[in-house]
Amino acid sequence: MDEYNAEMFWKRYKNLAEKDLPVILKTSIKQSTLSTWRIEKTFPRADQAVKIATSLHTSVEFLVTGQEQEHSTCSPEALEVAVQVDKLNNEGKKVALSVVKGLETQFPLDNFASIKAVTE
Repeated sequence: MDEYNAEMFWKRYKNLAEKDLPVILKTSIKQSTLSTWRIEKTFPRADQAVKIATSLHTSVEFLVTGQEQEHSTCSPEALEVAVQVDKLNNEGKKVALSVVKGLETQFPLDNFASIKAVTE
């Protein structure tokens, strides 16, 4: 049995992407190309898979295997903050970091080190 199943890749994709349009806009991959891959149950090229995964805020590993590699011990909320901050320009990132550092004193966390690692 092949552990890397393109059909499962597209099922995971569908669970993450309500519609193709946001993926198309973020990746410049044509609708017809996405449809062909799904119908033929084939994987996209590696560079295209990376674009797709990035547009869905996930990893290629998850799309291919269904498993996420553990990169940190951050909570989902902390990771969402990091994703949102990453969308900002450099000045916005500096402001966001200042805000997070200011929150340390008002909202101390037992696991603050893991959140701090994401923001640095």
